[in-house]
Amino acid sequence: MKPRTVRRLCLVDGMDLDHIEGWLESMAARGLHYDHSDAFLFHFRRGEPAAVRYRLEPRGTLDCPEGMEHCRTLGLEVSGEDVLPMEGEFSQNLVAAKLGGTVHTGKALEDVIPARPPVMCAGCPHRGLFYTLNKNKCTVMGDIGCYTLGAVAPLSAMDMTLCMGGSISGLHGFNKARGAESEHKTVAVIGDSTFMHSGMTGLANIAYNQSNSTVIILDNSITGMTGHQQNPTTGYNIKGDPAGKIDLESLCRAMGFKRVRVVDPYNLKERDQAVKEELAADEPSVIISRRPCALLKYVKHKAPLAVNKDKCIGCKSCMKIGCPAISMKEGKAHVDFTQCVGCGVCEQLCPVGAFESTGKEG
Repeated sequence: MKPRTVRRLCLVDGMDLDHIEGWLESMAARGLHYDHSDAFLFHFRRGEPAAVRYRLEPRGTLDCPEGMEHCRTLGLEVSGEDVLPMEGEFSQNLVAAKLGGTVHTGKALEDVIPARPPVMCAGCPHRGLFYTLNKNKCTVMGDIGCYTLGAVAPLSAMDMTLCMGGSISGLHGFNKARGAESEHKTVAVIGDSTFMHSGMTGLANIAYNQSNSTVIILDNSITGMTGHQQNPTTGYNIKGDPAGKIDLESLCRAMGFKRVRVVDPYNLKERDQAVKEELAADEPSVIISRRPCALLKYVKHKAPLAVNKDKCIGCKSCMKIGCPAISMKEGKAHVDFTQCVGCGVCEQLCPVGAFESTGKEG
């Protein structure tokens, strides 16, 4: 009797070989022929009554995977793996080129367009932090969020970004491995939403295993990178309805951190002092940098700043923070009032007090 064919997925993670063999034998005893699995293809047929032969093959080597065979039974020709790549992104032009469509090459311009690297928004509360970390020559373990732009010049204050939550775990391992050599100059930075997603376990590890590490949580009261979704620290759920709110300070203390402090990221002096003091301490610590995202609708901004041309000496100190609202014109700093939110970070950097309020709050 010809064996019947069974088409289903076999997830073999965590199954040892004896387990798999036993399962295959029980299937064969029932006269069933196993065709393929998800990541690998177990292909076997019944041989002698008490024996099963099977082999492990890479995906795609079978003549008739389930979907392809179904199409063929309908009288359709099936192809695909020989046309489209198994890896990478399917861009519009790639699909068009492979399927015989029109590939749009775009329109060429005669003028060279100046490079425009990605930057944090004007008034972003993260900007001052990375200026401070760069100034203090800190080694920075980064994470996933808007603040990853802290790696970009002129801030240039991020040395590693791996995955969500990787900053804290990376810092712990880094300091455990290198000890005092890195403990007093290395920090982890992670956003409030990313911390809730995957940072808490790493922080608990630091507290439990007592690595002398400083973690900075950038609390901008929202999930900024993906479009202002709520998170467990905001007090609202994804629908905007009131929900339970996790208090970051209490959470960190409950994990065993004795040194937990909150700073205003717009206050450069306060932030600089906090970073230096926590790095100098010989115990784990957490700095919560708290200021709502400048793009949140409920945030009321101060009046835009303007530059007093008579005072400005063209030193470009204000350009070190990479704010898109600030540029240089005719050797003097210039503020685009349509972008400026009056955060005052540039004002604190100016050695001659050239930045002045326009008095027109937005």
